[in-house]
Amino acid sequence: MTATAQALRSDGRSPGLPGRRKKRARGFGPSGMVWLVCRQHRVAFLLLLVAAAATTVGLAWLAQEASSAVAAVEGPKPSAEDIAVLDAAYLRLELLGLALAGLPVIIGVFIGAPLFAGDLETGTAKFVGVQSYGRWSWVATKLGVAALVAAVTALSTGIAMKALWTPLVNHSAMGTDFTGAGGFDTTGPVTVALAVLGLLIGAAAGLLMRRTLPAMVVTLIALLTVKIAWSQQRMIFADTVTKTTGGGRFGDGDTPQIPVSAVEIDTSYVADDGSLHGWGTCVDTKDTTACLRREGIVGWSVEYLPYSHLGAMQWAATGALAGLILLTTGVLVYAARRALR
Repeated sequence: MTATAQALRSDGRSPGLPGRRKKRARGFGPSGMVWLVCRQHRVAFLLLLVAAAATTVGLAWLAQEASSAVAAVEGPKPSAEDIAVLDAAYLRLELLGLALAGLPVIIGVFIGAPLFAGDLETGTAKFVGVQSYGRWSWVATKLGVAALVAAVTALSTGIAMKALWTPLVNHSAMGTDFTGAGGFDTTGPVTVALAVLGLLIGAAAGLLMRRTLPAMVVTLIALLTVKIAWSQQRMIFADTVTKTTGGGRFGDGDTPQIPVSAVEIDTSYVADDGSLHGWGTCVDTKDTTACLRREGIVGWSVEYLPYSHLGAMQWAATGALAGLILLTTGVLVYAARRALR
């Protein structure tokens, strides 16, 4: 290269094309921001995705084992070993369900809270505005990539957990409760909605607190509060079924039979005027039957939720969670305006 060419290059002009400058390298576009976010948070994202992959594979293997155990027990000659394997599968089901119910908290505390708090705490967030992309593009890209990771994690484990629950509940729902956190919150669309909600709550806390550790603590407290409140509201989305008996049949053996895959919600006495009385009515009297007849009891009423209704119940709950997600997003936008102005 000649000295003239070197001089032209150092001046920003292309050799052989006098008067024309080299085209500047393009700044971070959308793909560049995605790459930047993935690189910045690669450790947390990879750990979560690897853990989700391992959990999904393990759950899929357990689901296959549970299906085989159910088939063996329902066969003509189940062995004691088959029954023991099935009992162990039911025990694991409850433990795994409770463990996976904490996924939104993990995502919120370890992915959501540091997402913006780390940049705000170190001061790197102030340089976002001087780049060739805007601050809101930066916020949207960070949230989008993190939400995708959270959704993929929840979706993969949720599908595998559903495969584990289904054969066991169809065999017998007794001793299991698919309306609780271990079944309802870890399968279907609810698990994805809760994971995204946990992420958004953590991100909003990070923008408000502007420091990572306080944001993680606030996120933990907020998500535990949400989980407690959510546990009190799940059943409002349930489409339950009620069976009754009449004709003066209210003995212990006269209660209506419900499907083996259903969860019993409530059992009551039915009076001749259609009113319901708690199953403890007249329990303290010497002649229970005579007391019940004086109360006008004529039969039983059993309210239950079939497992086949779980899907519709979860989609209805997901709609409610979507509203909460939108509300949290509004708080996050407000927090972002304050933190990045």
